[in-house]
Order: sequence, then structure tokens, then C-alpha cells
Amino acid sequence: MIKKVAYIFIIGCCILVTVGFFRYNPTVIYIDKVPVSAETVVHVNLREIEYNILCSFLKHPFSQLDFESSSTKKREKKESLLDQVEIPNSIFFYTNQQEFKGFLISNEISFKKSFVKTLQEEGFKEQNIKGASFYVKGRVVCVLKENTFQVLCKLDKDAVISPELLASLNSEDYFSNEAPIFDNIKDKEIPIAIATSQGDFFEIIIDEGQLMLRGQLNEESTAFLPFDATPSKGSIAMLSGKLNANLLVDNLGEKAKSSFKKLTSLSLDSITGKWNGALNFNLSSFIEKSDTIVSYEYDDDFNKVEKKQIQHMITPNVVLDIEGKGLCGYLNKKQAIKLVENDSVFTLMPLFTTYVSCKEDVLRLTSVKNQFEKKEAEETNKFLFWFDVAAYQEKERGMYTFQNKYLDKINTIQFSVAKNNEVKATVQLKNTSKNFFFQLSN
Repeated sequence: MIKKVAYIFIIGCCILVTVGFFRYNPTVIYIDKVPVSAETVVHVNLREIEYNILCSFLKHPFSQLDFESSSTKKREKKESLLDQVEIPNSIFFYTNQQEFKGFLISNEISFKKSFVKTLQEEGFKEQNIKGASFYVKGRVVCVLKENTFQVLCKLDKDAVISPELLASLNSEDYFSNEAPIFDNIKDKEIPIAIATSQGDFFEIIIDEGQLMLRGQLNEESTAFLPFDATPSKGSIAMLSGKLNANLLVDNLGEKAKSSFKKLTSLSLDSITGKWNGALNFNLSSFIEKSDTIVSYEYDDDFNKVEKKQIQHMITPNVVLDIEGKGLCGYLNKKQAIKLVENDSVFTLMPLFTTYVSCKEDVLRLTSVKNQFEKKEAEETNKFLFWFDVAAYQEKERGMYTFQNKYLDKINTIQFSVAKNNEVKATVQLKNTSKNFFFQLSN
């Protein structure tokens, strides 16, 4: 009996793999998908994602299923938006810094007859501009045509749907199949690929419970400047690198600059003029301390009664180095640095006492007095980021505790940019056997 079940299972797997080979290796059509004005293209291979999930199921069939949730949750039969969409083999998204700025726009997707009704049931609100109808919910906008629609994802929450934007969606000039922007996307069996007209390319790969991003910045990219990144071993979180300060601040926009000045009385433009973009940050641990606070009360007979209260304090053990000539002088002038009981203190940090030291054009902010770190610079990377999410969340962190259903599933996050502009990033989930897409969807 056991052999019979095993044979049936093996035959079933063979059938799935055989059918999957033809289903999940379709010819991708590139023509009439992306307008020639696009500067960034994102190719989402839905069939490859589906195949990735299928392979995970075949490798670890029982780990992909959540028996507890399926037994406790009673799902009502309700048509979703996906039921009213003709799911294509793949979807292209695109944007640029001109007419599409602030939006990531999909190619046209066919829908079924009840699509509009389902949109309304899902909470999308209808809006009209000069006769053009579209539906909005949060950062997602659906622009309808006769039998197709396009998804517009707001990269900036304040992005506005304008008549000019809607008119640009009717472009009749598209990239051809041989367009250079598709060169790095073609013939790649990967779930998600990103390419730019400047020559940047990134691919997103799923390996069980791990998402990996691999790619290459173009030679003229100035987002990450030359630097010797210094890793911090055993850190909960660390960042080391040199950013293009002007580019970073310009992308924030005038509204963010104004809000920062109102909150701190400091000018981001003035800081940018003095900060060279280099910074090193390290969160090594959390310091727990208990203080006994003694107070006195009087009882009904006017007797003095001592009252003790234990106050628990949690302070992150952090070190932040910021490089820039004149930065310390500017902060002193704006009274952001003051002398308190013979210690230089950064006054704009309300959560804990932040000590300041200035040496050789390096501003150091620490939560522990006279804290110094010895680090060895790497020879290969100019930017490093590491966050051990699991270690951060393993204990109660008081006011520094943060949780949500996505972060709770993550083990570690890391990101690096090599000196040759090679980019690597990894998001590893705690459950390494269950498929990444499955876990995000639950």
C-alpha cells in the first residue's frame, strides 16, 4: 500500500513537472508593452513566480500548507479582483522622470465584465478628469479603457493624477522587441527583473524562504560614492557608506525639507553643504537599567509614608559617525550641541541622552559616554547595510519595539554595493523551507 501511494506521488510529480515545463516557459512578448519614453522597466514574470511556488511545493509539500489557519478560518466565497482579470504570462511596469514621474505604470491588462463592480466592492472610488474614468484606493489607481485597464502605483503618496498623465497613457510609440533596454531581461528565467535606460540591471530571485537581489549599477552612477565600508561584527543593525548627499536631499522634496526645518530649526541644504555623505552607524545592543524612585505620601493620620517605585529604562547602544568639514560648527551655532554638566550633548534627540564628540571633521553621536570603536575597512564594498530583525525582536524593547506581520517573519536583511558597482541584497525569512511568496501572502 505504501509503495502504491509512493508510486502515485512520483507519477503525479512527473506530470506536474512535464506540464509545468510547457506552461511556465511561454514566449514573452515585448512589443507594444512599454513606451519609448520609459527610463525604468520592471518585468514581473507571473509564470516564473507560479513555477517557483510549484517547485517549492514539490520539494517540501507539507511545509507549504498552513493547517492551523485553514482549520480555524472560515472563508466566505467572494469574487476577488484577480477573478475578474485575464491573468497574463507577465506584466511590464515602467516610469521616467518626465510625464510618468511619481508613478509606476503597468502595460494594458484585459478584464472581464464584472471588473468595475468588483473594484467598487473592494473599496476603489471612481474619479473623472475631462471624461477619463479611473478608480483610486490608497496608492493604487486603475485607469480603464474599453476592455483593458492599467495599474498606476504611486511611488509618492502625494502624486497627483493629471490630464497630462492620462493622455500620456495613450502613447502609440513603443519599444521594439530588439530595444537595448530589454537586453538584460530577455531569456532570463527569473521572477522579477529591473532595467534602466542608463544601463542599470537588477534581478530578484526566490530561493525557498529567501529573496535575493543581484544586479549592477551603471558606471556613471553617483548614488553611492567611493568609500571603504567598515562592517561591525555582532551588530543588531549597522550601516556604512558614502551617499551622494545632494542627490539624497533633492529626492526628499521641498515639503520634507520644510518639515525638517520646522521640527529641528536646521536647514537640510545647509547640512548637505557641510556633510560629505559619509556615515557609519552601529546598533550593537540595548542597555537595560532599573532605577528606584523614592517619594513620600501622608496617610489619613498625617504620617509620612515612604513609597518606592522601580523604573525600568531601555537605551539602545548606538554609535553614529558623520563626516563633514564644518558640520560640528554649524550644529554648535544652531545650539543643537550644548554643554551639559561638562558633557557635549546633542539636544535634538528626545529619547535618550546623546553625547557628542568632534574630531578631524568627524561628528560622533553616541548613547554611551566616551564610546569608541575600532573597525577595519573592507577592500571590496563601498556600502554595507545589515539588520538582524530576529535578534532585535527576540526581547521586549520598550518604546523601541516595533512589530508587523511582515517584519515578524524576517530573520535578517542585508544589502551591499561593491566598489565595481555590483549590488547584492538578501531578505531571509525565519521559515527557510516555505516559499517566500507563500509567506508574504499569508
